[in-house]
Amino acid sequence: MTSDKAEKILKSAVDFQALSYVAREKCRDQYRKVEKSEENILRIHIDGQIALLANRMGAKIEKITPEISYQVGVASSFIRTHFLAADFFMNGDLVESLLLIRKQLESLARLHELDSKPLQRLEGRVPNIQNVLQGGSGKMYGHLSEAAHFSRPRVAELLHVVENGDLIGPSLLPVFTERSFACLDMNCFVALYFLAWMVQKLPAWYPGYDNTEAQRMVIQGIDLALRCGVIRKGE
Repeated sequence: MTSDKAEKILKSAVDFQALSYVAREKCRDQYRKVEKSEENILRIHIDGQIALLANRMGAKIEKITPEISYQVGVASSFIRTHFLAADFFMNGDLVESLLLIRKQLESLARLHELDSKPLQRLEGRVPNIQNVLQGGSGKMYGHLSEAAHFSRPRVAELLHVVENGDLIGPSLLPVFTERSFACLDMNCFVALYFLAWMVQKLPAWYPGYDNTEAQRMVIQGIDLALRCGVIRKGE
């Protein structure tokens, strides 16, 4: 490859990334302008509690087992991914956000499985989502899988359809749409399940840990989610 071709390729990549960066910043600004007050409060409440529990996990666990070590790894990944999924849907990358939320559901299922099944029976196996969500809530995994696998043409609508004269097709750059708030709902929904599990698990990992305040915060988060319509009674 000649130096001219290499420079042209590099410039194309840099220019496209620059356009993408500007588009994502615009999406984020539009998201914040449209986000309702109660949605903002719920998002910050959940993010804040996850961060608080993450800080608590920085302490040493005295009695470690292979199962606990596995759960710590899964929980740590869940925490990191939670904030990435939020960045994606706020920046207009909805398919990518849904893919990560699907991974969150699978991680949550594995955490619960490790509470009730021997590690040897779980290694190498895909987590069973039915161990976490039932009924109508369980349908969410099907929708997330559809987006992750692009199994239907309609998934392309999440990329935002652009019309330019005779040209109609998905946008190559992120564009803000109201569908971002559906991603917010699902991310918060799964995070609340995780927080409920985590708050009960920490006293087992750290004997003497008082989870009273953390439990109160989970209840407050559930109340906020009910008021926002993120969850409904019976779910």
